Amino acid sequence: SDSAMAVVATPDGKHIVSGSNDKTIKVWNLDTGNLERSFEGHLSSVFAVAMNQDGKHIISGSEDKTIKVWTLDTAKEERGLEGHTSTVRAVAVTAEGKRIVSGSDDRTIR
Repeated sequence: SDSAMAVVATPDGKHIVSGSNDKTIKVWNLDTGNLERSFEGHLSSVFAVAMNQDGKHIISGSEDKTIKVWTLDTAKEERGLEGHTSTVRAVAVTAEGKRIVSGSDDRTIR
């Protein structure tokens, strides 16, 4: 398997979410270490992952210059966001959960 480029724990502390060079986001059971779910949709390496406060959504940023919002329980892409002109290296969700913030190699924060 490819290298994990980013990790975040779910708010309940039961899972770890990883973003990898193989273009996927994976959800791992923290107690067993087992892979529980894999998300596919990015066209390049995933360099950033974040969770919203209620733990229902994963946000990912990729070398493909996009941000994606995924539903944790179904592994489905809920929304794709574009606007960066280079690799997305960082993603975060504001405390109230209404905004996604990203940082990119294009020297912008959106």
